[in-house]
Amino acid sequence: MEQIKKKILLLSSGDVNGAYEAVYRLGKHFISKGHQVKMLVKNRTKPDSFIITYLDAPKPYKRKSILERLLQKIKNKFSIKIITSKINYDLNYDFISVDETSVNVSSNRILELIGFTPEIVYTGMTDNFMNSTDLLNLQQLTNAEVYNIAVDMNHFTGGCHFAWDCNGYIEGCSSKCPAIMGVEGKEIPKINFETKLSNAKKGNFKIIGMSQWTVNQAKDSYIYRGQKEYLNVNSLIDTSLFNSNNKAIAKRIFDMNDDTFYILMGCQHANAKRKGFEYLLAALQSLEKKLTVEQKSKIEVLIVSRSKADSFNEIPFHKKHIDYINDYRLLALLYQASDVFVNSSIEDAGPMMVSEALACGTPVVGFDMGVVNNMVISGYNGYKAKLKDSEDLANGIKTIFELSHESYKEYSKNAVKQVEQYSSLNAVDKILNLNT
Repeated sequence: MEQIKKKILLLSSGDVNGAYEAVYRLGKHFISKGHQVKMLVKNRTKPDSFIITYLDAPKPYKRKSILERLLQKIKNKFSIKIITSKINYDLNYDFISVDETSVNVSSNRILELIGFTPEIVYTGMTDNFMNSTDLLNLQQLTNAEVYNIAVDMNHFTGGCHFAWDCNGYIEGCSSKCPAIMGVEGKEIPKINFETKLSNAKKGNFKIIGMSQWTVNQAKDSYIYRGQKEYLNVNSLIDTSLFNSNNKAIAKRIFDMNDDTFYILMGCQHANAKRKGFEYLLAALQSLEKKLTVEQKSKIEVLIVSRSKADSFNEIPFHKKHIDYINDYRLLALLYQASDVFVNSSIEDAGPMMVSEALACGTPVVGFDMGVVNNMVISGYNGYKAKLKDSEDLANGIKTIFELSHESYKEYSKNAVKQVEQYSSLNAVDKILNLNT
């Protein structure tokens, strides 16, 4: 059946790394299929012509007096600080969406910038750029179908991106929000939540999961429960970039030893509580006790992050810290050179690195959290460990380490197959129902 071409707008704060990169990949794919596409961002880093930076319309120049300019400087310098400095946030919740009621962009200006009226709008992470009120204003002007991509939980919470054990997103956020630790700002989650709920109903917003984990959360959420269909795009992997084509020679590219078993772990911030480095360390310490001296000598741990975890030196194996890799071609080769990717996240919607590693034919061991939940299958392409159970995580790593050459090749093939079927850009049209 011939594909019907669509006018599509993607909204994101940025265009590179993690959640922003996922939206960018989606845009590239839509363009390759012949759709008319623009991606509107606050911060642009990529040169692609379909990416547009939001800029307010220029106002007629009118020179202000010295006094007016001085007063404006004072206002700009202190107004935001006075508001935010009083609120004490628990940083583990990533409470970023402070005000869902404000209007931050002009819908008419958006149409001027992109040059068409969109039929479909896909929204990723728009932190410090747009909120649900802006999105509703755009939907009311264009009558577009709106799909919020749940790269984390923010689309259905009162402001946090990760709820941990809080059920506010299920019952309705209130002044009891654990993300607000002090007295100031306690009313913000409730106001935000009620605003998002109202906007979602008026605009008929729909949610798309970036993993089955976020789909399940959306199904439970007060805002999106009862949605007719819950789609899941599982990280959106570009398999033309992340693949196993060079796995046979990847170790030689990095001058890595063929007889060494490389354990890869990666994230932007290794010290973030939700990345679970303490559980990874405990798992590696447990693994070390299960191995012979000869076996231990054949293992090396590679950690890719912007900074070392505080307990990095306590890892009981040969180890190497690698600065965060922004070049995806290089990252794809590192996945292929590694023998297993370990994900120790304990509160995560993804991470995208799980599906990227699988796409590169590298088995994954991880806690039953985020995208591991439905992309990693024990005995097939990796090992799914019990959440926060370091001993089970160690057993998973040991399982992959002890695979025969033939069994490992089978795991590797299955890893690629899982991504091609459920997470690749080639599967997107079918998942998003754009073929009809």
